[in-house]
Amino acid sequence: MADETEFDPLLLDRYLAGDLPSAERARVERWLAAHPRDAQLLREAPRATLGAAQAANTDAAWRALSARLEAASQDDLAVRRARAAHRASRGTLAPWARRVTGVAAALVLAVGGVATWQATRGGSIAAPLGRDVTAQLPDGSRVTLAAGSRVRWGGRFGRGAREVALEGEGYFDVVHDDARPFRVRTRNAVAQDVGTRFVVRAWPELPAVDVAVEEGVVALMDTLRPPMERATLLNAGQRGSLRASGVVVTDDVASALAWMRGELMFDESPLTEVLPAIERRFDVSVTADSALAGRRLSARFAAQSLDDVLTALRLALGVRVERSGRTVHLTPAAP
Repeated sequence: MADETEFDPLLLDRYLAGDLPSAERARVERWLAAHPRDAQLLREAPRATLGAAQAANTDAAWRALSARLEAASQDDLAVRRARAAHRASRGTLAPWARRVTGVAAALVLAVGGVATWQATRGGSIAAPLGRDVTAQLPDGSRVTLAAGSRVRWGGRFGRGAREVALEGEGYFDVVHDDARPFRVRTRNAVAQDVGTRFVVRAWPELPAVDVAVEEGVVALMDTLRPPMERATLLNAGQRGSLRASGVVVTDDVASALAWMRGELMFDESPLTEVLPAIERRFDVSVTADSALAGRRLSARFAAQSLDDVLTALRLALGVRVERSGRTVHLTPAAP
């Protein structure tokens, strides 16, 4: 860990977003303990800017970081390194510049949960558990990621087609460009905009990829089918579910947009889908006794607390709720 060339600065982004497994998180914390100045920047800069603005970009994050470095330290070398790191983030990173660049990049995701990300070498945005994140992509399109989701794009984004890879769930407000199609890839599906706003839902526990169109038109394609058979056009107000039998189209768009209003909605959903949704929304671990495997839930929770949701689960499913800190376990209620 002492060798900076072995440390990936993107780990700092994921650390701040709460998106690291315990082993990687411990690794970052050991590195921060060995680099107290960078640890101080990581702790203080987000707190200093939180609430000061509802949007930020990498240049603004750089200016805040540069000012903090100059005010907090008379070490001219540290300032020169930070400036060089900012320049390097627009080109090739020098090994010695990676450290502060990682901190500056992490700041972008920390400001108010709303960020603008300008990248020339590709990048990614993650929404930590318990919080949605809205961000602006390099082409000006905007994405809102549901808690626990991630979107990635390559260094050639915008040179021809604009493609992003999604893990989880995201709402895309696309700047339409006939010459540069915007595509969202996830699992065995591709959603391509035809000038629109739409949600793509692809959680690993779900049996199918869902696309719900709020405005415009989306072409939903199954990458496992022959090209002439795999595209279905979805218009505003339509929702397509990519199943083994093909795309099933409904008009159930409201429920697909519920999370954008801070709501959780379930319609005869099995607990294998309900519990992961609660975990991501409230950043907790929820398990259930095997005897509850067949239970299903129909409910709507509007911006309620975890305690309210657990109380509703207890009443709706007839279960006993055992909670210890951030761990919840459901068992059948006594007869």
